[in-house]
Amino acid sequence: MRKENFKAFINKYGRTVIYLMITGCLFMLPLSGYAQVAEGQQAVEQIAAGAGAGTDLITIIGRIIYVFLGFLGIIFLALMLYAGFTWMTSAGDPEKIEKAKDTIRNAVIGLVIITSSWAITAFIIKALTGAVGGGGILGQPPGLPGLVGSSGSLGSGIIEYHLPRRNATDVPRNTPVIITFKKAIQPASFIKDWSDENSDVTGLNAENIQVYRTGEEDTALTSDQARVNFTEDRMTFVIRPVELLGSPSINVKYTVKLKGGNSGILLNDGGAAFDGSYSDGYEWGFEVSTKVDTTPPKVVSAIPQTGGKYARNVVIQITFDEAIDPTGASGKFENEQGFTNISVRPNGGQGTPLNGVYKVSNQYRTVEFLTFDKCGVNSCGNDVFCLPGDATLEVTAKAATLSELPPMAQLTESGFDGITDIVGNSLDGNANDMAEGQPNDDFVWSFGTSNDIKLTPPKIEATVPSASTGPEQSNRPLDEDVTARFDTLMQSSTFRSEAAYIEPKGPGENDPDTFWFFVGMQLLNSDDNPVQQGEIAEKAQLVIEHRPYMPSGVLPEELNYYNPYLLSDLQDAYQNCFNPATSGQCKGVPSCCNNSPKDKDCSFSP
Repeated sequence: MRKENFKAFINKYGRTVIYLMITGCLFMLPLSGYAQVAEGQQAVEQIAAGAGAGTDLITIIGRIIYVFLGFLGIIFLALMLYAGFTWMTSAGDPEKIEKAKDTIRNAVIGLVIITSSWAITAFIIKALTGAVGGGGILGQPPGLPGLVGSSGSLGSGIIEYHLPRRNATDVPRNTPVIITFKKAIQPASFIKDWSDENSDVTGLNAENIQVYRTGEEDTALTSDQARVNFTEDRMTFVIRPVELLGSPSINVKYTVKLKGGNSGILLNDGGAAFDGSYSDGYEWGFEVSTKVDTTPPKVVSAIPQTGGKYARNVVIQITFDEAIDPTGASGKFENEQGFTNISVRPNGGQGTPLNGVYKVSNQYRTVEFLTFDKCGVNSCGNDVFCLPGDATLEVTAKAATLSELPPMAQLTESGFDGITDIVGNSLDGNANDMAEGQPNDDFVWSFGTSNDIKLTPPKIEATVPSASTGPEQSNRPLDEDVTARFDTLMQSSTFRSEAAYIEPKGPGENDPDTFWFFVGMQLLNSDDNPVQQGEIAEKAQLVIEHRPYMPSGVLPEELNYYNPYLLSDLQDAYQNCFNPATSGQCKGVPSCCNNSPKDKDCSFSP
């Protein structure tokens, strides 16, 4: 092309070519805008999910803003197309060209404003969501948006379970704070000035335990504002505020902090309860409603079934429809002394109560009784304890003495004298929706024993996720519970986080102090549905609830894996241990038992 012809071409079509190049680039803006919107929205969702929080008002507002900004990007493109069309069809008309220039100029100014708004909005929403997620606990490690620190001790560390649960909502105002550890704890860690010689004190040790309105640490309960008692094994502590939590008119968020390290909560042997990866302690949040709980607890299931005859190694098990106070439902009875709120008597209820221990488990909803009469060892080497053979036994779970404000029970310095829920409502043993106290509401039933000992081990019938190597293991819902349905009733007190747990692996799981989980049990009827009051329990299902999984990326090195393990420490209602190698779920699965029938431990990987 000759030089003069090229100049003529540029003069005639140059602006059009330049405009088309700019517009081509601008076509990418909506895609980029959509990507930014999706990225921002995903960031908000991950922050909320990682903290265990639901879709609150701030998150909803953030999503609306992101969507709105995405539409503005589309409007910008439309304006640029309109300006380009006007310019290209102007035929040299100065007025139309100037109009097109003004449109482009204004659209670009609008783009700058939109981009700035998006950046500011993303920063504010992310900050606000992080501030409220997990009850105001930040602790976000670099590169792991939304993960809450000082939470991994639940399940993986020293804590077995607590109430209120993490991020619980609609918590009644009269709810106490209850924490169960895996090892015995020094009472002085929870109770100010406590010692073996000064064991009558009950004031909260506010240096180690803080309970306050989220974001207002100066409202933390003092020693005079909370009373603490604990179970005989020193593993469960109940903190009861003197005044009701929250407000009668608005919901109020609370945070609980447990101090870690050698100057914080200590084990009974003097070591730090929170050490290593969990040395920062533990904290969680929950929201208190405006309500007060006045509903008495009821019995959902009593095992063995009334009137039946069972092998003498059966475990006596009572399951309630809500969490019960562990300090009033657990303890030892020996040589006619000790715990008497529940009793097991031979000779049709006429004999002296059996010696043994009562344990609370299953998130404070189940009580189990085992005698001290050792009668063998199961296939995993654990001791087995037996009831008297060829006997008729009567079990009584006592209701509590009522206070002047029924259904509340009378709380003394030694605790409740019967079974209550965690807030202190006395047992409704006759299920008439009224708390009538002793003896009308005592729950009583009887059964017989033979001289047999049942040795059949439990097996798993089904798991979620499936214990297979198929594609259904991938892309699981981030908040999906891990479950394992057994073919028989199980011993609830063996459903512990040391016998059933989830092991997280991957680039999104490089801080063990962010992944928490806890274990529970569901009783199932013959149709494999949760047992309702009046139905007969036939099976049990193990449930592991957990912090939402972290989403995986596309590349292999970006994948996050979560491996549930079920160990042989799990036992059925006859104290027979779970042998994973005999379970149909293990056959041919490389990740389960290592394909060896000698292995006692089992895993299945979602």
